[in-house]
Amino acid sequence: MVTIYDIAKACGCSSATVSKALNNYPDVSAKTREKILKKAKELGFVPNLQARALITNKTWNIGVLFEDKSHSGLTHYFFSQVLQGVKEQAEEKGYDITFISKNLGGVEMTYLEHCNRRKIDGVVIACIDFEDPQVTELMESDLPVVAIDFITSHIGSIVSDNVKGLYEITKYMISLGHKDIVYVYGHETHVTEERIRGFRKALDEASIPFSERMLVKSKYSEREDSEEAVEYIIKRGNLPTAIIFPDDCAAIWGIKTLRSHGIKVPEDISVAGFDGVEIGEMVYPRLTTMRQDTSRLGKEASLRCIQMIETKVHNPTMTTIGVELIEGGTAMPPREKDVILKPKKKN
Repeated sequence: MVTIYDIAKACGCSSATVSKALNNYPDVSAKTREKILKKAKELGFVPNLQARALITNKTWNIGVLFEDKSHSGLTHYFFSQVLQGVKEQAEEKGYDITFISKNLGGVEMTYLEHCNRRKIDGVVIACIDFEDPQVTELMESDLPVVAIDFITSHIGSIVSDNVKGLYEITKYMISLGHKDIVYVYGHETHVTEERIRGFRKALDEASIPFSERMLVKSKYSEREDSEEAVEYIIKRGNLPTAIIFPDDCAAIWGIKTLRSHGIKVPEDISVAGFDGVEIGEMVYPRLTTMRQDTSRLGKEASLRCIQMIETKVHNPTMTTIGVELIEGGTAMPPREKDVILKPKKKN
């Protein structure tokens, strides 16, 4: 078995220098570290993770807390891409990923107890009920914790620019000539509040009077709630000329519901989503949406967590990731006449 002493002898340096290079200590030059890592690879060196944990007082293990209500797990069309970013950044820095749950080997436990049992160095929270007392307990613990799409004063946060996102997509609809716009919003969270703020900002700048009819409550990524929101908009009459949905999945279900009533998209009603994931490219015409940088959201969260682990400095600041408007084919200038509804098609 190759040891750090073998590497030290081959490189002509001390075993302490080899240990520091392998554990990414800052007091080893980049040139020396590269030389040592190259030689370690050539010799087939396999690190002793238990010994490394004892030396560094770290397990090189980041916990990921992810539980969505639809139980889609790693197939979640949005967060799967975010989690991939978390994984890639962690692996690049030499860390493993462990998913945190309330059950380990059939034993019920809190999220924090799971972290302590697995000796987790830090945690990234990607999707969860942040009002859950167990989540609060974890966020208030001594562990470095970073949240994605959630803002609080005592942990680090990585979020998309949600204000700008809804502002820009609403502004785009207005530029096409729309004034009667409805925003179907998701769960009442900080993200939703920020998006509504962006929506109203665009209306104010265009001197378009805001009314409560312009906001319709729904949920993120839920088929039934998206369909019910559209049914509600249709039944109350006086159809808007444009609808903005909280996410791409909701927008696609919304379009399906509109079309089942004989309402054409975009000829009768323009539609936009929010996320910019691949599913929006699969429909025709291509969905108009606001793209979030899912990979960067995950990578920045992972990197922030690792920085806090390695520096032992708490960093509760917020990092905002930019968004990009995708001008698809589901939005066009508003219709000139009222829509005549047809009998709803049977599935």
